[in-house]
Amino acid sequence: MIKVFGLVDCHTCYVSCERIFNPKLVGKPVVVLSNNDGAVVARSDEVKAMGVKMGTPYFEIKDQVKSGKIIACSSNYALYQDISNRITKVISEFVPAYEVYSIDESFIDLTGINEDLEKLCKELKHQIYRQVGMPVGVGVGRTKTLAKLNNWASKKWKAKTGSVVVLLDAERQEKLLKFADVGEIWGIGSRTNKRLELLGITKANQLAQYDSKMLRKMFNVNVERTARELNGQVCFDLSEGPEPKQNIASTRMFGKRAYELLELRQAVATYAARAAVKLRKEKMLTSCLQIFIQTSRFDDRPYSNGTIVGLESPTDDTRELIAAAQAGLTRIFRPGFPYAKAGIMLSQFEPKSGYIPDLFAKPARRNADNLMSLIDLVNKTQGRGTLRFAAEPEAASWGMKREFLSPAYTTKWSELLKVKVG
Repeated sequence: MIKVFGLVDCHTCYVSCERIFNPKLVGKPVVVLSNNDGAVVARSDEVKAMGVKMGTPYFEIKDQVKSGKIIACSSNYALYQDISNRITKVISEFVPAYEVYSIDESFIDLTGINEDLEKLCKELKHQIYRQVGMPVGVGVGRTKTLAKLNNWASKKWKAKTGSVVVLLDAERQEKLLKFADVGEIWGIGSRTNKRLELLGITKANQLAQYDSKMLRKMFNVNVERTARELNGQVCFDLSEGPEPKQNIASTRMFGKRAYELLELRQAVATYAARAAVKLRKEKMLTSCLQIFIQTSRFDDRPYSNGTIVGLESPTDDTRELIAAAQAGLTRIFRPGFPYAKAGIMLSQFEPKSGYIPDLFAKPARRNADNLMSLIDLVNKTQGRGTLRFAAEPEAASWGMKREFLSPAYTTKWSELLKVKVG
């Protein structure tokens, strides 16, 4: 059976999430800033037209924000992830199989669906907007690479295509390949693009026609597979599930410098707790925790240090990880420095299912699994931080700087949108 793939892609995802609950932002130049309001990580079409590039430091557009020419929003990742989850739910109602590729993209499997695929994709697009409020584009092709390229076309000719491009005919697909620059192809980064240009490969169809074995020799197997996919040969199928993580990190720049050991203890406890939640989602246990602290590299006396703390038994218990993080911090903390960042990394994982404890190791705390499950459930339904350990502060003095943060809207009861009637 001939495979058919689609790609559902949110339009300016972070900006669109902000606009869902604040319609006043629609049609206005809006940017979303990175952690600590450092740089631009998302731009509306209006901002793109102004020439503001991705990654532009905030201080370069600060005057435009103050004058009202640009509206800035601090990153609200909890909101964005919740909106992404809602989109995935709508997708799951339309197709038998899908792969969440990123927070704003999902591949869908349309193989064997005996319907008008363009009509189906337009209905999917409509339902995502109706139920969630997110504008999306959909590209459909014989491979994931072609679906991604066709999705690019749906955005480039949005008015003409209605943000849906379905190309299953070889002749029509070839026309797009001749038009699209090679840099628009999924998996072709800027360095690879420059090297391809030296070979005279500037368009997608030229990459498709190039000798695949030579591409493997000169680049790597992924570039070869990309070329094959452009020819309609499936090399990348939907993932059965995400690859098991090799490590889990939780790290942040501080909103202001931290000088006191207490502040750092609160920070590493918070990061360890967040890493523990991620670990339990992966259904893994960790045997190793690494902690680091550092000042800014621009300080007169820069200092950075880290240490590894081995755990007596593999665990996913937040209490054990916080205790290990505090022990590691005690080793590396030096007074008198203005610390700018701290972080936790977990590694050396093993699956929780089937784990047999060491007979001579310290036994796990009583009812630890039940307690952790309860904490995760409450925080998931009532908002992160509803239940927390004493070492985690309710409001951190060193917390992330988010001057333009919008309300949580969907993940905190206290910040639900209020509508006045009458």
